[in-house]
Amino acid sequence: RSFETLRVTQERDRVLHVELHRPEKRNAMNVAFWREMVECFQDIGQDSSCHAVVISGAGKIFTAGIDLVEMGSEFLAVEGKDVARKAWNLRQKIREYQETFSVLEKCPKPVIAAVHGACVGGGELGSGGLGRG
Repeated sequence: RSFETLRVTQERDRVLHVELHRPEKRNAMNVAFWREMVECFQDIGQDSSCHAVVISGAGKIFTAGIDLVEMGSEFLAVEGKDVARKAWNLRQKIREYQETFSVLEKCPKPVIAAVHGACVGGGELGSGGLGRG
């Protein structure tokens, strides 16, 4: 299976390598990334030939975090007629995006994050992001 923002390769026997693959954008997390991580790790969870997964980032850094150019409007233009509805819709959107990281915890295979260089935002170790592997 091919992805726009990820490169999945068989690194060794029974070990898959998932590489964040937007080096020209410092692996910033765009809309496609959020969807593809869920799809990728759901597939990996069902793959009996895979016993472990390593995640890394292409290029000079692991990730620059959220792609603010592409994703800024996702969070700033939340629909709703009043503050409460906007807050509820924003909460729903955040929960939807959280699945990108929850799918790593739910994966029945060991997932190892090979973090190098900068690791910002959703990629940070302490934030519940990718690097907490």
